[in-house]
Amino acid sequence: MNRNKLIDISIYVGLIVAFLAPRLPGIGSFVTLDEPSWLSQGANFYYALGQREFENTVYEYQPAVTTMEIIALAMHLYFPEYRGLGQGYFDYEKWTLDPFMQEHGKDPLVLLVYARTIQVFVLLILFLALYYLLQKILPKSVAVFALLFAAFDPFYLSQARLTNHESMLTLFVMVSLMALVVYLFKENKARFLALSGVAAGFAQLTKSSAVAMLAAVGVILLWKLIQERGQDWKKNFFRAFKTFGIWLAVLIATYFVFWPGMWVAPAKMLYQVYGNAFSYAFQGARLTITENLDVSHFSLNAKLSSIWSVFKILLYRTTPLTWLGVALSFALPFVRNKQQNLYRLFFTLLLVNGAAFILLFGVAQGRDSPHYILTSYISLNLLAGLGWFALTQWVANRFPPKKMIVQYALLVIVLSAQAASAIKEYPYYFTYRNPILAAAGSYEKFPHFPYCEGLELAAQYLANLPDAKDSTAFSYYGRGCFSYYYPGSVIGYRPYYSDGDHTDDLLTNLRASQYLVVYYANQGQLAHHQNFIHALEKAKPFHVIWLNGYEYVRIYKVSELGPEIYDALSHLK
Repeated sequence: MNRNKLIDISIYVGLIVAFLAPRLPGIGSFVTLDEPSWLSQGANFYYALGQREFENTVYEYQPAVTTMEIIALAMHLYFPEYRGLGQGYFDYEKWTLDPFMQEHGKDPLVLLVYARTIQVFVLLILFLALYYLLQKILPKSVAVFALLFAAFDPFYLSQARLTNHESMLTLFVMVSLMALVVYLFKENKARFLALSGVAAGFAQLTKSSAVAMLAAVGVILLWKLIQERGQDWKKNFFRAFKTFGIWLAVLIATYFVFWPGMWVAPAKMLYQVYGNAFSYAFQGARLTITENLDVSHFSLNAKLSSIWSVFKILLYRTTPLTWLGVALSFALPFVRNKQQNLYRLFFTLLLVNGAAFILLFGVAQGRDSPHYILTSYISLNLLAGLGWFALTQWVANRFPPKKMIVQYALLVIVLSAQAASAIKEYPYYFTYRNPILAAAGSYEKFPHFPYCEGLELAAQYLANLPDAKDSTAFSYYGRGCFSYYYPGSVIGYRPYYSDGDHTDDLLTNLRASQYLVVYYANQGQLAHHQNFIHALEKAKPFHVIWLNGYEYVRIYKVSELGPEIYDALSHLK
């Protein structure tokens, strides 16, 4: 085996270890808000496949096909008989899948761990594919460093070990864009164009917001036209148009082939996905609420404040190293070397791709959760990685005799600091908060929307008390986040219990429980729950869960709540 081959193998082994090491440990130690409902969706997908009812493999305003296929595979490995038990389809918004699985001796948490683990390995394959493409464009050392720097971004790292869409969407988008760059600027081989189209198709199958990548695709094609501007422009334009046409055709073919619902009911699939997506973007809610697409109500919330609010969340969840790296990358277009044109392309491409997803969710109505712009995180962190590499190279050139040693020492320091920012937040990682903004007083309570972290700690605390199996807990976000770790019965606290119109349900469930679990991280900051929180002010919590200096969970013993508390709860407004 020659030296170059050995180096390549070592790089791939190192990337595998670096990718898996922070993602697999503790992969079942907590549950986030959306994952239990996605288990229900994936179970329905698996049941539909088993019954050959392919028209039922649709979710709503996003395909989520890749996510549901992963959960279906997890179900096939863990609970294969599920598809033939005749139970039908469970409402993903209701707490029905979990008791059904438990009745058949299966644990929903184990199913989630299966799904998370499968997804991590899918992401690993995409991660290695991205490196394979990058090292065809950039020096291997640059590709390795930039990828690892991005992979250790705390927020991306957190999402890459959860059962969700965004982590896969991000890598599908990046693989597609890099394969297109390789095809147009390095190796004009059809397999790279096909790979780009297939990856783009899977990105669309994952989430409809992948459409934002068209801005970056446009940059790549336009760059190629500009590069060849001295030649026959009509011929070059036709070639670019042909390239895009083939790319789009492969995307559409992938979308059709890998979604069973498209085989039997394409109109229903497209209407459900894009109808709901447009309804969310232009009307602020799904079709079940707006009932139809009313063009007269179409509007984009195109205020600078809306875009800034999305970007601000990204700033708060990225590290100072990312900030500085992005700032350093602005020198890349002016660095003179053999690959100056490619560095300029990368700078423009990554900046446009990152901005496109921020703008998409900044101007559209509806939800704007921080993980929706995960592709922006990766784009900016890759850009930051290139900026840091350029700086360390510039510094190392000042020490000619020890140039290599100096540069690699600096790169290790930067990469270690980036990784440490994430690892110290284990096991969640997404609880990271930029220390500069935190010190400046931004988000004094919570950076955005707590994602259920800490509820498993409350469940585990109560699970260690005597007679836990025979007790009942009345918990906010009770499904999965709390119930998967609690041996007793769990009653879910519905958000509408705090509105003052459902006090009978609230008090009935409270009296049926031994413990009241308040997710103060969420309920304590939402106006909707303030009357409920105030009603409990005179009650002393039995136990409190703190994380990173924030009060997350308050646990009350129901038997210790006095009549004044019940009276206050019965008069919520």
